[in-house]
Amino acid sequence: MSLDVNWAAVVVGTIAHQIVGALWYGAIFKNTWIRAMGINPDEMGGPGAGAGFAFGAVCSFLSALALAVIMTALDNPDVTQGVVAGLITGIGFVAAATFMNGFYEQKKPILSALFGGYYTVGLVAVGAILGAWY
Repeated sequence: MSLDVNWAAVVVGTIAHQIVGALWYGAIFKNTWIRAMGINPDEMGGPGAGAGFAFGAVCSFLSALALAVIMTALDNPDVTQGVVAGLITGIGFVAAATFMNGFYEQKKPILSALFGGYYTVGLVAVGAILGAWY
């Protein structure tokens, strides 16, 4: 097994993952997420928002890198295999762990669904990008 990672694809995948997050928690599910979290919309985006976005970018990078490493185990991965790898890791690892933790922490199931869904869609996007570039 070779661990030759396409760093450009990892960076573009990271950016795509962040864009999915911005759309998911902004345009698509913003109000649902705000209600489920019990957040006052007027208090969002304060001085610590930049650090939160930077931390999220680092986490997205680590996820894209991990998926890239997993995909190096495939022979000549393509977009379809990237999408499947994104689905498997998103549903099998992130969403499953998110629902389990949400259950034990007694969080609203919608929060687990939102986060697990976002991360799965994000990893599918990353997987498609990685698959296209390998």
